[in-house]
Amino acid sequence: MPLPHKLHYAGQCAPSRDVRWRRAALPLRMALLATAALLVAPPLAALGPADAAELPLKRVVLSSAGLAQFIHAGTVTGGATVELPVRLDQVDDLLKSLTVFDRAGGIGAVSLPGKTPLVELFRDLPFGPEALASPSALLNALVGTEVEIAGPVNATGRVFRVEPEETTLPNGGGTVTRHRLALMTERGLVTAVLEDLTTLRFTDLETRVQIERALAGQSQNRAKDRRTLSIGFLGDGDRPVGLGYVVAAPVWKTSYRLVLPKEGGRARLQGWAVVENLTGGDWKDVELVLISGNPVALKQQLYTAFYTDRIEVPVTTAARVLPRTDDGDAAESRPGPRAKAAGTALARREMMPAPQTGQVQRLMAPAMPAPAAAPPPAEADAIAGAAQAAEAEEAATQLLYRFPAKVTVATGHTVMVPFVDREVTASRTWLYQPEVSARRPLAALRLRNDGDASLPAGIVTAFDGGADGAANFVGDAQLPLLPRGTFKYVTFALDAKTDIRREDQGVRRTTLGKAVDGTLTLTTRSRRTVGYEITPPADEDREIVIEEARADGWSPAEGSRGVEETPTRLRLAVKAPKGQTTKASLVLERTDRQTVVLTDYAPEEILARIRGLENETPAVKETVLRLGALVGEINRARAERSRLDAERKRIGEDQERLRRNLQSVGASSDLGRRYVDTLKSQEDRLAEISRTEQTLDAEMASKRQAAVDAARQLKL
Repeated sequence: MPLPHKLHYAGQCAPSRDVRWRRAALPLRMALLATAALLVAPPLAALGPADAAELPLKRVVLSSAGLAQFIHAGTVTGGATVELPVRLDQVDDLLKSLTVFDRAGGIGAVSLPGKTPLVELFRDLPFGPEALASPSALLNALVGTEVEIAGPVNATGRVFRVEPEETTLPNGGGTVTRHRLALMTERGLVTAVLEDLTTLRFTDLETRVQIERALAGQSQNRAKDRRTLSIGFLGDGDRPVGLGYVVAAPVWKTSYRLVLPKEGGRARLQGWAVVENLTGGDWKDVELVLISGNPVALKQQLYTAFYTDRIEVPVTTAARVLPRTDDGDAAESRPGPRAKAAGTALARREMMPAPQTGQVQRLMAPAMPAPAAAPPPAEADAIAGAAQAAEAEEAATQLLYRFPAKVTVATGHTVMVPFVDREVTASRTWLYQPEVSARRPLAALRLRNDGDASLPAGIVTAFDGGADGAANFVGDAQLPLLPRGTFKYVTFALDAKTDIRREDQGVRRTTLGKAVDGTLTLTTRSRRTVGYEITPPADEDREIVIEEARADGWSPAEGSRGVEETPTRLRLAVKAPKGQTTKASLVLERTDRQTVVLTDYAPEEILARIRGLENETPAVKETVLRLGALVGEINRARAERSRLDAERKRIGEDQERLRRNLQSVGASSDLGRRYVDTLKSQEDRLAEISRTEQTLDAEMASKRQAAVDAARQLKL
């Protein structure tokens, strides 16, 4: 089958174990693989023992996404099988990403034992794994099987039973448990002590094969956390081939050394990558590539068997009515459990050349020449140059570092390799971040990446040159991702010599209005001022960069100078001469617009909207006065309406009391007649209240309409 000439990599890797050529499996082992294989294929041709060779690890590509790509390369003979030991927790990733390179031949079977190979093995055997605990357990599991025994008793027959029995040792030496085997022979039932026999042989060939399969399976699965993947290669003759796969791996870390400039200009930046080999195998003279990026990383349980639920139908007989056979709408088959996606996917970026006959070294990308080392510094204590620093290559979504020298890392070890060592444009400054320190600025360096590739994020250890030329530690910092052609501030210490007082002077708002046909457009301009008093050391000038969080909608006021805007911050540069206090301010503005239809509001809301406008005209003032009067009259009418409502409620409660009393004394009594007179007068008052309420409601409606008319006639 044709294969790609190169393998693109976009951020992942796999376990690093040497892949060895091995002879084709014995029949028993092939039977075990056939039982649990991922791909069942005919047996492959064998290599002789003298042909055993290694398919060594050639290349390791580590990604900052926590993935690693491993590439093995070597020579294979057509018809051979390559076995790759894999950790159990990496099988899913290997099944997802395994890529085989073979230009002259083709891929045969790719197989490995199932996730629970012993369970699958004993499923097809007439005994379970507990039968291998002892000879007696095996014989009892195979009752009825023919065996041949030799020793004190010689016989051939079928196993009847093995029973334990207690035997007393001579001279009171205690007891010992022995096992008596009973065989059914042609002569009848024959017994023998199992421990006294010299030979016990199963006469049936199939039984012997089954026992041998079980023992071989137990031996091959002693390493519970490892599996062996077998890859067959078709074709004839010797030829170069390669294997590549991607699995989870420790994230490589970035650590920088930064030597500050004395008077600005250029700073020395040296970057180291911390790499860990936790794959269980040594990396010997491998090509190392580091990738910094954020690829999509997915994981899927490809090594777990999943089944789809099926609809169960009852067993039918001729005496019963057959169920419907075409009933697709009655129930829908639902899938069983599904594997969750979580971990590794790499957009392949660089290609591995396809192997050429006689040119196996071309399987890997050619090693890059080492960049010219920086000239040694004059100071004896200056940090050493990294002569083998990596060569950077920037792709669309990631950054690649190729190391010119081969790397050797023992399993379980950690190494540091340099990936950058050069000078960068830098200038000393002081960065004031009020949320970090309310009174002190931070000593900082403004770094500009004027190189050819981005610099990945990492921790920075900063050094400063002393009077004796030594590099003295001054602080730690964090360098964010620094794309080429951009700059970042790196802060490494608190400046205790400079004092800054910050005062937020609040927000002043100005509102302008425009009214046409009852529609009012309000424009509110807000102005916020933050003041600063900066007192530098008596003998040192300071250039302070004030950094404030950028709020949505706010921007530097018109006419502001020296203010730099970033997506999240506003920066104001202030020069503070030594020995004096310098005042500065950051002025921010925002404009908000709102359009309202005044005729949709109540009179008091209309008044609130148009009162206090900065561009208020005499006509607007007159409308405000008129609306104020209307609102006052409406409020008075509303208050009178509330008073009448309260009076009606009191009258209603009193009438209820009078009616109860009237039932008790009777309407013809003197007291009853007084109750009736009172009820009549209260009814008259209720009628009067109703008429007054109607008048008030009409008056308020008239006032509201007058307010709406005034709003509609407002011109601004």
